[in-house]
Amino acid sequence: MDAKDKRIAELEEIIKNLLEKIAQLEAEIAILKKHSGNSSKPPSSDIVKPAKNKDRRRKKRKSGTQKEHKKHTRTPFDESQVDKIIEVKLECCPQCKGTITPTNIPPKIDQQVDYAGKTLTITEYRRPHYHCGHCERHCMDKRRTIFVSSRFVVG
Repeated sequence: MDAKDKRIAELEEIIKNLLEKIAQLEAEIAILKKHSGNSSKPPSSDIVKPAKNKDRRRKKRKSGTQKEHKKHTRTPFDESQVDKIIEVKLECCPQCKGTITPTNIPPKIDQQVDYAGKTLTITEYRRPHYHCGHCERHCMDKRRTIFVSSRFVVG
């Protein structure tokens, strides 16, 4: 036997060993892939619980306003229908407590309807916009300080 024949014999032996190893690993993989979902094994024999498919739980859309939909709002009551108008003013900037000045931006208007017995009381809250000279922010009174949860709000 010359050098080529020896090398061929060595390589054939290596290939034979590798093929045996591949067969052994494939058998191990087949055993490991068995679980209660694809065999008659009970669920308690599963080594690790299979991961749940996240695609089934994923929502098609995000919660809240959708980009392609236009905003739906009720038309506010006419000023002649409003029983009480309250202008909610700020004394100072809620962020830095600095001095504020009113801006030319129209005020945010919220209308609240109180139902007591057979009478309706419509109250309009006007929250003007302010500018803080100290922190250079625009601010207005927060809505949650005005309303009681048992009332209907329009706006």
